[in-house]
Amino acid sequence: LPLIRSYLLNLARILSELLELSLMLTELLKLSLMLTELLKLSLIDTELLKLSLMVTELLKLSLIDTELLKLSLIDTELDKLSLILTELLKLSLIDTELDKLSLILTELLKLSLMLTELLKLSLIDTELLKLSIILTELLKL
Repeated sequence: LPLIRSYLLNLARILSELLELSLMLTELLKLSLMLTELLKLSLIDTELLKLSLMVTELLKLSLIDTELLKLSLIDTELDKLSLILTELLKLSLIDTELDKLSLILTELLKLSLMLTELLKLSLIDTELLKLSIILTELLKL
């Protein structure tokens, strides 16, 4: 009987630690949600890169058009190029921010790996809880 009590005390201590790990798991799940949002932002970054390529092609076409126009059209074309350049600068700033988010995403991916490990520990926790129930039933006998 003292051996069973000692075992139960150890099991209770282990369960307490597993509860702490469960709290950590909750925090990691929150981080996983943040990771999902960052993945969405990464998709937006991909779309912005596609737009940037399209803008580059438009710039090439605009340069060809400028060469074909007479002196009277040069001012108009330069105004258009200025607007495109402003948009490209905006996209460049967004791209810089997305690069920063990509670094955060890398860190969150590391945390996701930690989450996986905690999920494994949670499975162990479940098994220990089952054992605890069995022990409780045995103690009742």
